[in-house]
Amino acid sequence: MAICAVAVQQSDGSYLLGLDPSVTNPSTCAYVVETGAESVLGSLGSLTVPDATFISSCVFALWAAAWGVKQVIRTLMEKSDVQD
Repeated sequence: MAICAVAVQQSDGSYLLGLDPSVTNPSTCAYVVETGAESVLGSLGSLTVPDATFISSCVFALWAAAWGVKQVIRTLMEKSDVQD
């Protein structure tokens, strides 16, 4: 559950966030306190299809590059074993 927070200045000049549960619409607040689950679900829920496609393409490209490096190393190791 998101709760609105307000900055309260202390006597030493520092600021402290105070919760204000009376505000019903957190989008109007300067500061919002969320639980960890809300922030994760909110970020995954706001992911667009092009963004998801880009992320999955990057993951696949990284996997393919790692596989290619593994194959090159394997080939070089086999060639060095034959020459010995």
